[in-house]
Amino acid sequence: MSISKASLNVPFFKKNINVYLKVDNLIYFIVLIFLLYANSGHSQNKKKVDSLLKVVQTQKDTTQIISYAMIWVEYLYTDPLASKPYLDSTIVLAKRLKNEDFIARTTNYLGVYHNMTSQYEKSDSIYDLVIEMYTKLGDTTQVSYALNNKANSLRSLGRFKECLEVHMKSLKLKEEIGDTEESIAASYWNIGNIHGDIENYEISNEYYNKAKTIYQKLNLYDDVATINVNLALNLKGQKEYEEAKSLLFEAVPYYKEKNYNNDLAGAYDNIGWIYAQQDSLDIAEDFYNKALVISKRYGETSLIGLNLRHLGELYNKKGDFRKALNYMKDAIENADETGTRKKKIGDLLEISKAYAGLGRFKKAYEYHTEYHELHDEILGEENIEKMNELEVQYQSEKKEKELIIKQNKIKLLEERKQKAENQKVFLIISLLGLIALATAIVYALRQKMKRNKVEREKLDNSLQFKEKELTTHALHLAHKNEVLLDLKSQLKELKSGNPNARSYQKVINTINLDINNDSNWEQFRNYFEDVHKDFNSKVMRNYPEVSNNDLRLMSLLKMNLSSKEIANILNISIEGVKKARYRLRKKLNLSTEESLQELVIEL
Repeated sequence: MSISKASLNVPFFKKNINVYLKVDNLIYFIVLIFLLYANSGHSQNKKKVDSLLKVVQTQKDTTQIISYAMIWVEYLYTDPLASKPYLDSTIVLAKRLKNEDFIARTTNYLGVYHNMTSQYEKSDSIYDLVIEMYTKLGDTTQVSYALNNKANSLRSLGRFKECLEVHMKSLKLKEEIGDTEESIAASYWNIGNIHGDIENYEISNEYYNKAKTIYQKLNLYDDVATINVNLALNLKGQKEYEEAKSLLFEAVPYYKEKNYNNDLAGAYDNIGWIYAQQDSLDIAEDFYNKALVISKRYGETSLIGLNLRHLGELYNKKGDFRKALNYMKDAIENADETGTRKKKIGDLLEISKAYAGLGRFKKAYEYHTEYHELHDEILGEENIEKMNELEVQYQSEKKEKELIIKQNKIKLLEERKQKAENQKVFLIISLLGLIALATAIVYALRQKMKRNKVEREKLDNSLQFKEKELTTHALHLAHKNEVLLDLKSQLKELKSGNPNARSYQKVINTINLDINNDSNWEQFRNYFEDVHKDFNSKVMRNYPEVSNNDLRLMSLLKMNLSSKEIANILNISIEGVKKARYRLRKKLNLSTEESLQELVIEL
């Protein structure tokens, strides 16, 4: 059986895409600015690396460390061995700066690298150092990440009980500090792996699906693809081969597109294993060899060992025991080199079968005995039971916490209910007070409205009276002037040829003085302004070129008087009124279609 892929918590970086985890704002800003400068969109790894290499030599301090780390992570999932020189540069620079945070981070990178290249004993001890560093720095988040990574090393070493304990510790820390959904999902993923290893498939699938739901929500397609592969491995264990195969074939083009070479090799290996169980041995061998070529090229050593064991298992089935033995010797050597004790269980079983097939039963017995000893040590009932107890303990603690949370919620709801009832009583009292106040305000407003109505009626009556006075005065003035002009005309007739002409002229002069008396107009203007307030000022503001005579004409037009009445008041002829209206239209820039009368009335 193949081993399901684990999720590593790497500060700054997540797989082959630019996703940053738990980085302080300054570092995030520096990286973001660089990416905008060096990369627009998702270019190929080569272009990214070339862009980074152009600038890294000109950078200093933490910025240079980040750039080297970015180059390292570009290679980490596609060609781990090629990533090592850039990783070494981050470590050297961090130590040179004596920056404790960056020393811890780059040391963690080294642990990740050893994990990726199957050097699990080394990575385990390095993570202990990282946990110590971050504990000293008081960074609980990074402690939880280092615990996650350490647990993955323990799993590869076959120390399953310790692995589950450390993963549970990491998950609890993340839950306590309210870490990101993505980080919590990484713990669900890894705990799912352990339960898959001990064939607790139902529990394993529950954890995988919780992780998958989060990754789908966050659009993390790399992680969704790998979770699907891990679900396929559980289906393999449950002998649901066609479903498992379908999920694995689905992942292949995705891994090819992303250049995730070791993931691709793992998918090929798993597909080969399923074909082997279905007795399609030639097809299985083809997939195993594809996987072996890739894993040898890109350096995930433990995966090479798995490919070798499956080829040995295949030749055992074919009855070619000598060839199977050669593969199994290499597989066991690989397991000893990488410390992958869980994998070694299967290696020992297959090599014992090869020896038995060759008739070397003593050797077969020795390896079979060793197989049982290692199996019982790692996957014995006592260990499995303890691991199940850890799960029960975690779920119990979780339920206890949920119960406490529920009790607190109930208490809070009761307090809110009491508060709501108090508020209700207060609101009723307040409402009654408001009703009383509103009644008083309404009564006061009605009284005020009555007073206003009376005052408005008085004002309206006063205005109507003044309008009547104005109209009466204007008509009186027009009539008086008409009478005086008629009298003046008669006197002029009597004057001609009369010896008393001088006396007649004196009367005519008196009439002229009365007609042209400004006091008559002044009195009219006072009446007019009482009725049409601000009319004169509005005319002068809008039409500053208008003269006093024009203003008099406009006032009379405002009253809607006839041309004859206007002529009598202004002491001019009707023809003169027409000319005055014409001159006024020009000053007001009125077209022939526009009415002078309407314009003046609307002012």
